[in-house]
Amino acid sequence: MKTIVAKFGGSSVADAAQIRKVAEILRADPQRRIAVLSAPGKRSKADEKITDMLIGCHARAAAGEDIGPVFANVRTRYLEIARELGVAADVGRVLDEVEQTIREGGSKDYVVSRGEYLCAQLVATYMEAEVVDAAELVTFRDATTVDTEKTYRQAASLLKDKGHLQIVPGFYGAYSDGQVQLFSRGGSDITGALVARGTGADLYENWTDVSGLLMTDPRIVEEPEPISEISYRELRELAYLGAAVFHEEAIFPCSEVGLPIVIRNTNEPEHPGTRIVSEVGTDRGEITGIAGREDYRLGRIEKVLLNKDRSFLARLERILERYGVDVYQSASGSDSMAFVTSAAELDPVAAHVAGDIRRELSPDSVELDTEVAVVGIVGGGVAESIGLGAKVLGALGGAGINVLFMVQGYSPYSAIFVVPQRQYGEAVRAIYGMSR
Repeated sequence: MKTIVAKFGGSSVADAAQIRKVAEILRADPQRRIAVLSAPGKRSKADEKITDMLIGCHARAAAGEDIGPVFANVRTRYLEIARELGVAADVGRVLDEVEQTIREGGSKDYVVSRGEYLCAQLVATYMEAEVVDAAELVTFRDATTVDTEKTYRQAASLLKDKGHLQIVPGFYGAYSDGQVQLFSRGGSDITGALVARGTGADLYENWTDVSGLLMTDPRIVEEPEPISEISYRELRELAYLGAAVFHEEAIFPCSEVGLPIVIRNTNEPEHPGTRIVSEVGTDRGEITGIAGREDYRLGRIEKVLLNKDRSFLARLERILERYGVDVYQSASGSDSMAFVTSAAELDPVAAHVAGDIRRELSPDSVELDTEVAVVGIVGGGVAESIGLGAKVLGALGGAGINVLFMVQGYSPYSAIFVVPQRQYGEAVRAIYGMSR
């Protein structure tokens, strides 16, 4: 029998009603033998995620403040879920232990990980399933590096087909000594990918609150078309451009072995969602997706014969690195260069960066304050689509948008257009309209 690993995000386990939907999905297909769960997310826009509440509790305790009111909300949330599901899981005891750990100065990673741990215990009790603790599965080498080979071996050993459902809490693992370590936010996606790869699963399903990926941000374009299929590489490019689609580190375990990923909607389980694979068909449009980010700065430096100074770029990079400023994209000519960087990184240190550039590089002029946004297109044939760049520039020009900077050719799958910050939404809509 094939094996499907199904990961459910915070919105899918936000309350008892959502958890019942999760149970129906898991029971609907016996191939779904492993489930990876996040901590309960928001039930409404005004609600708060369990993860955020636990982070808040830990911060309050570290500051010597009372955690009682905030932790009471955590306790109430879990007890309500248990009561409404009619399960007799010993949630109260675990909650007592977590609260005591917070008060005694326990590690933030351990405290926050209990959000997923408790959710897994509740769902497992409700479904008469087995919990396999992520601390026994996922082994970290350091705060940002997983020992993947050991993790795969442990997943293969602990998540054998036992004829019943196994549930794994997402978002964390542990060092060899048992100390808990969290992934970055959204890390339950990574847990699911590691488990799917380690167990040799045939499919990794990622269940959330949208029916797959959309061609662009629905907050900017009304009802954008869905993406039925996309390649791993295209997805990574979309993530790089700013699309909040799928944790990019979760792609690697699957892409290395060609393991398909499907993004589906817990609230609309009959929808096929978006399939992420190694290669996609050639019968799609030129553009698969459009994404971008606001709050960037365009820096320009003028210096006669800049291109003859072979160390200029290296010295500029050292200055930016000195102040923790990363370059998103850059280009240079005979007497000038331009680069794009995050406003959040540059603005607090802009005066210092400009001063060092003037002292160490002796430019004719330096400008670091142009407010811009980045808009990118992604598609399997972007580099080979004759005239596509001209079409995009035409659409932007027709909308009265001046392209300040353009980069194409760094990847065969994407192209980037830098536009004035105030025209970001217009730019996305113009490109989307051109692509339909």
